[in-house]
Amino acid sequence: MSDGPRLFWEIFNERGALLAFFGALGGAVRSATLKTGWKEGLRVVFIGSGTSFGVGVLAPLLLRPWIGDLPEEMSGALGTLCAASFLVGLIAVTLIERFIDKKVEESADGK
Repeated sequence: MSDGPRLFWEIFNERGALLAFFGALGGAVRSATLKTGWKEGLRVVFIGSGTSFGVGVLAPLLLRPWIGDLPEEMSGALGTLCAASFLVGLIAVTLIERFIDKKVEESADGK
């Protein structure tokens, strides 16, 4: 049981905090652009942060259709990961809402 705090530190390290921060920043930019209220803005920031933290280092891979292929030495760089996390935070709410709406429509249609 001595691995508990170490495992926690491995998951919630500085890189994870940076990815969550830049995801929250992307959510904040989306919220400010759309001029949402403070409750909706808080929701968007939280979803952007959580999604960016959860996606983590896979963000450049998931964004490949939009940003294209990155050079190998650049794909794992901290700056690239932070920029990709910002983009994930920016679009996370829209993608999640569309995914949920699609599932609701499918269940209403009886599929």
